[in-house]
Amino acid sequence: MRTVQRGYFLWTAMAVVALGFVYLSRVDSPRGKPEKSDQVAIDSFDSGKRLNGEPKPAVPHLPPDSSESHDPVEVALANGRVLATQTESLGSDRLWQRVRLVETEIQPRPVRVVERWDIDEGIARATKREMFLADQVLIQVKEGVNRANLASRMATSGIQVLSEVSPGFFTLRLPSADIDAVPQAMDFLAEQADVITTVEADGVGFGSGVPNDPQFGNQWGHRNTGQFGGSVPGTDVAAPDFWGIVGNAKGLVIAVLDSGINSSHPDLQNVARVNPAEIPGNGVDDDGNGRIDDINGWDFVNNDNNPNDDHGHGTNISGILVANRDNGTGIAGLLPGAKILVGKILNASNSGLTSNVIAGLAYARMAGVPVINLSLQSYPFSAALSAEITACENAGILIVVSAGNLGTNNDVSPNYPSSYTHANVLSVGSHSLDNTFWNGTPNPSNFGANSVDVLAPGRFIYSTHLASNYVYFTGTSQATAYVSAIAGAIKFANPQWTPAQIKAAVMTSAVTSPTYQGVCVSSGRVNAVKAVARSFVQNPSMDTDSDQVPNLIEYLAGSMICCPTSKPPINHELIGGQFRISIPTVSRPEATLQVEASTNLVNWGTAGVVDLSGPGTLVGGIPPSSSTRTFLRIKAVPTPP
Repeated sequence: MRTVQRGYFLWTAMAVVALGFVYLSRVDSPRGKPEKSDQVAIDSFDSGKRLNGEPKPAVPHLPPDSSESHDPVEVALANGRVLATQTESLGSDRLWQRVRLVETEIQPRPVRVVERWDIDEGIARATKREMFLADQVLIQVKEGVNRANLASRMATSGIQVLSEVSPGFFTLRLPSADIDAVPQAMDFLAEQADVITTVEADGVGFGSGVPNDPQFGNQWGHRNTGQFGGSVPGTDVAAPDFWGIVGNAKGLVIAVLDSGINSSHPDLQNVARVNPAEIPGNGVDDDGNGRIDDINGWDFVNNDNNPNDDHGHGTNISGILVANRDNGTGIAGLLPGAKILVGKILNASNSGLTSNVIAGLAYARMAGVPVINLSLQSYPFSAALSAEITACENAGILIVVSAGNLGTNNDVSPNYPSSYTHANVLSVGSHSLDNTFWNGTPNPSNFGANSVDVLAPGRFIYSTHLASNYVYFTGTSQATAYVSAIAGAIKFANPQWTPAQIKAAVMTSAVTSPTYQGVCVSSGRVNAVKAVARSFVQNPSMDTDSDQVPNLIEYLAGSMICCPTSKPPINHELIGGQFRISIPTVSRPEATLQVEASTNLVNWGTAGVVDLSGPGTLVGGIPPSSSTRTFLRIKAVPTPP
């Protein structure tokens, strides 16, 4: 910044802009009703008697599992083999619980599925389905208890200590995998209160998006020009304008905890974060994070340092985020220049364990990433996972999570991990290319006026896949990647911002529409330009690229905030004795530029400044007749709300 006398000029962003900061928190009071799903008429009932001779509720014949369901748990059941079943009344003829032991294609070991059913007037509806490993639990130990202490205590019971997924949290392998193994183990472990503080079953969840219709070939979510039938132009994140503001987010790292990454894809070359604290190939855990030679991330499924994608879901997410731009190949990521911290927590069937989510979050937290992408759905609630999300919150990390693809109301039927109510969780639903909430087939977005925060493009999203391929995915997974990129850009522009500030900027800048009311907290869809612009107005003195031109002025002058060589020209001229200052301008709804004058660097105003502006240029001057020492500056003036 330069302050000089007449004939020289002072320019700066006005650092005392006062804006109301809006914080939107999740409210857990339910609104709305869940969509009717999984409903069939019941043809007949079993009858029987209680052990004391009293009649017991008739055990219903519940409907068969459908492979066409939106619920990934039901699909896995439909394609699996049921080994054992237990069905019991929950105190009435209407409410029932069914527990099944199942062999599935999605996990290498048997799973235990717990379902709740509501039977009303002959119609059975599944209100909840949760899947767990049948022979594994997750525990938290007391402070001071190490792995050796725990292993010694468990040895006599035949329980094996597997891994420490996060400080103080361990997974345990049970000696059997029958239908009662987990509840029996939980009873036993609850008795070890001098060593163990909490115990829960290790849940199974899913990535929230599947490939769809490879015949479409355009990234409408980046820029919608009406290229598809039914498209509404402008229903997008405004990527080209965004790139003119944040052209390269070099130095930013976003963690993607998913099915891994296809690092050999031509559009994903050099996008994986390289661990600077690890020496390649020396077989030593150089950085002390418990992972040996984790140069390009970690595979928590196979417990090795090769997080290669064997499904494609994680590669699709990574492409939306950071696929190489302007390389003459394929697609363009929304946030080029950023790197991906790769954590493989989903297997080749796009399924994963709660313990691996925890381990992945802890890994990303210890690496110091500011934003984590969790394109996951249908996990059971986990107190241990909740504790790790709290640890991430305390570390200043925003976690962007997909709302799920069941077409249900998360206010009524929570879908984890998006339904955790931590302030650092940003839940994302999806909208379609016609500017409507996506509730069609496939993968209808979950919703929730109090529990889903914002919407983003999620239908037919074109991105990278396995080999050298590109495919379309539909799901809130893809919408989540868009929001993670935008959140990452806001953090890049404002390095000191908290998760709450980033989340508020995303939500309060959403493009609202009556079609989105009642389905998410913000009643709107994201727009990358509006979101980063909101952060500029709220932090007007921030200069990301240290070129002595604050972000807000660069935004209003049409230059990029990420490159010192792109700063706008600030011209000083002496014409006919009149001193002038000028700068390029771009019409923006959030703020405008104006020239102000001062004789003491304290009191500023436009009085005495002659406006000589023309199209695309702001010009202000001091009349030649002025004999008082005068200073000029360029000020950014926010638009009144």
